[in-house]
Amino acid sequence: MANAAVISLVRSLEELVQRKPHLISLEYFQDFLESTSKRRQKYCRKVEELKREIRMEVEKAEDVIELKIMYGIMKKEGLSKIFLRTLVGKIDAPRERKAIRKTLLPFVKKIDAVKRNVMGSSFGANQVQGYDDSTNEDLLPGHSSRNVAKLNPENIVVGLEDDLVRIIRRLKGPMLTREIIPILGMGGIGKTTLARKAFDDFETRHRFDIHIWVTVSQEYWIRGMLMEILRCISEVTTDEKSNDGLRDTISIEYRIKSMLLDNLRHTSDETKKVSNDQLMDSIYKKLKDRRYLVVMDDIWSSEVWDLLTRIFPDDNNGSRIILTSRQEEVANHADPDSNPHEMNLLNSDNSWKLLREKVFGVEQACPPELQYIGVEIAQRCQGLPLALLVVAGHLSKISRTRVSWEHFAISVSNVVTNESDICLGMLAMSYNYLPDHLKPCFLYMGVFPEDSNVNIVRLINLWISEGFLSNELEGRDYFEDLVSRNLVMVRNRSFSGEAKTCGVHDLIGDLILKEAKKEKFLQVTKRSEEKFRHARRYSFHSRDQAAFWKLSNIIRTLHFFEGFKKLSKQVPLLVSFKLLRVLAILKVTFQRFPLEITKLVQLRYLQFTCYDHIHWSVSELYNLQTFILGYEVAGLLPPTIPVEIWQMRNLRHLHIGDFFSFPIPISNKLQNLQELSCLALTSCTYELFSAIPNLKKLEIVGNYLMEMKRERLNSLSCLKELEILKYRDDGIKPSRIPSMYALPTSLKRLTLRFTSLSWEDMANIVKLPNLEVLKIKDNGFLGDVWKLNDEEIFNQLKFLLISWTGLKHWEASSVNFPKLQRLFLKRCMNLEEIPQDFGEICTLESIELHDCSISAAKSGKDIKEEQESMGNECLSVLIYNHPSSPAQQYLINKVMEKMVCMIRLSSKGRSLVTCSFAS
Repeated sequence: MANAAVISLVRSLEELVQRKPHLISLEYFQDFLESTSKRRQKYCRKVEELKREIRMEVEKAEDVIELKIMYGIMKKEGLSKIFLRTLVGKIDAPRERKAIRKTLLPFVKKIDAVKRNVMGSSFGANQVQGYDDSTNEDLLPGHSSRNVAKLNPENIVVGLEDDLVRIIRRLKGPMLTREIIPILGMGGIGKTTLARKAFDDFETRHRFDIHIWVTVSQEYWIRGMLMEILRCISEVTTDEKSNDGLRDTISIEYRIKSMLLDNLRHTSDETKKVSNDQLMDSIYKKLKDRRYLVVMDDIWSSEVWDLLTRIFPDDNNGSRIILTSRQEEVANHADPDSNPHEMNLLNSDNSWKLLREKVFGVEQACPPELQYIGVEIAQRCQGLPLALLVVAGHLSKISRTRVSWEHFAISVSNVVTNESDICLGMLAMSYNYLPDHLKPCFLYMGVFPEDSNVNIVRLINLWISEGFLSNELEGRDYFEDLVSRNLVMVRNRSFSGEAKTCGVHDLIGDLILKEAKKEKFLQVTKRSEEKFRHARRYSFHSRDQAAFWKLSNIIRTLHFFEGFKKLSKQVPLLVSFKLLRVLAILKVTFQRFPLEITKLVQLRYLQFTCYDHIHWSVSELYNLQTFILGYEVAGLLPPTIPVEIWQMRNLRHLHIGDFFSFPIPISNKLQNLQELSCLALTSCTYELFSAIPNLKKLEIVGNYLMEMKRERLNSLSCLKELEILKYRDDGIKPSRIPSMYALPTSLKRLTLRFTSLSWEDMANIVKLPNLEVLKIKDNGFLGDVWKLNDEEIFNQLKFLLISWTGLKHWEASSVNFPKLQRLFLKRCMNLEEIPQDFGEICTLESIELHDCSISAAKSGKDIKEEQESMGNECLSVLIYNHPSSPAQQYLINKVMEKMVCMIRLSSKGRSLVTCSFAS
């Protein structure tokens, strides 16, 4: 949190003076925070206290700076409102800068005092270097996974059977080179249990001469691990010696035991003379030419691997090393070519099976009256074995009656959360190990209600608005880092594997709220009776905000996920939150444009819905970066954005729910604008696109009133940076786009819907040199035949979707789609067959058919069978056809043949096209 506060203050000052600030010496704090963040396994209370002190003082300074910008400087120096709007980066006058320094002087003194406190401690930035083997009694509680590893009952393998088979197969595989097998997953998912089962497997043990198990954990002690490895090498039991399948290990066992006994006879001073390097050399020699199995359990950092890797020789004899970790980075570092085994949460059946066996045992059956409620209880654990075991422990102690279990089901989440020493204690290790720059991004997930599918683009925009990072590319890296640490789960991905939506496990959500509350980072209010505490950010998950007026006027973030209970009373109160950066109001529609919001000039992110036109005063929000407006305006003509929008130079993302007209540009340009939706086709002009040259994503909506479409579409060629284009036509009847038009060559993704193009018009699209994704939906193209000649090649196309078309004959070959990876066909009920040559596309991974004709489905099966007969097992063909009667199928085919779209007129008088054919 401290690091985020310092970065935020630095950016505030940079905005103020357009250079790195020297008003406050912040570089030292950044160095200190980065250094202590690297020294993770020696986290101590003193460091945490210093970080908290830094954060508090830095946040106070930032509050004063932003308040003085709005009030003090403007009034005292007589700055005009227009000048205030353009103040960002332009305070150069000595008088203004002198006023700022005078205002900040008390905080400069306080921050300097904190700096002296940091420098005077034993944790100064210049003293935090590397890792230490010494112990530290001041470690924060619950950090060591050694304390919680015992909580994983090793006799439970429910839901891990398939995982175990795959791990054992790799252990016994024919590969002679030393193989590293990483097992990855979130805390409590069963990594150690799986590794232990594979390690103890009877047949697997016969394959290896030496078996080593070493638990690393966060606070690893190198010398202790080396001695543990030596002990494992020396522990060859009498039973193992008698097995005929093992090689002779008596002599090496004798030598190692002798060395350990000799070390014990020495005094402590003499023992210290044996260096870690000598121990490593000894281990290496004893493993040399032996086939060994090593499990490095609960490894957190790449540094540990770098320290220990040289003790494990690679003699091409089939040795194996299993790593269990929550960090994907560790696996990639240990062996970039390794194939990590990623563990998944248990499904509903296995969750109930695990819970049932822990409560009733394997032999005893669950009473029928408890079956239904037991399944419900298991589902509330969301597939995490650790949570299921905790719940099973509680169920074992209560009476086995339906009333008791139903009462328990209500409080399942509370029971799991209250077991902080077990559940949250284990998960907290992942949070404590996070670098400081990721902690605020992770805690920000607590803003969203449970089980939310969070749009990742919006999430990154929120991080930027909060000041946690500076751009989308950096935000994507942060997000992928959190995913690789198994703290955030990706719920939906694009065809290319890029994450689209995400969420967190309920237990992780509980951890977030606990840490956010402790750090005063965020308060989430789910019920009106909850007490309000001081925090920088608030998120309301209920409509009743009884104590809304009690909030501090220096808060930075407000999220309302259920709207307002008393809209007229609550909205005027928003004006008092002068420093608000993020305001998101969902599930409520304003009758008029809320002018109160335009007074919040520090807003970076704004989201709400209204029936009214956008008021010109929105341009007062000169800091605004993301504006999401759910527009609901009656009338046939699209609403118009006020011309004052051209003053909003920081605007990056503009999303209007209903299609709108953009004003003719004035002298200004919106250089930072990257996303724009949903723009009316009437506004697509050379003048507009020339004024937003860096646009990357655009959604266009046309309608039946539109003429001169060719000229409008040709204007898109001005957008040299455009990568994603979505175009749909909301006309009463299909309205064809002219055949000749130009699209930007920079396009990577194109979606066409209701555009009624002819398949011959595909010649315009095939010329796009960078196109990777093409989606044709709902009459995007009309006609029975799509014929491609050998010169028409989609050189970069990887994903092709065709849905709701009357296509009957498709003539193409592998030459036309040399890099296609996925083909997705939906409701192509007239299509006779998929081109058989598609099986020859070496990059093709899958063909999916949803509710297509029987003949098309058969052709897909034929392609798969042909490829399998040639030894190609990589192609997947998935067919999803809903059962329907012959009469229903006949009716659907007739409808598709005529290409009839069902039309409904909305209450606004505008036409909306819907294609809705039930199977």
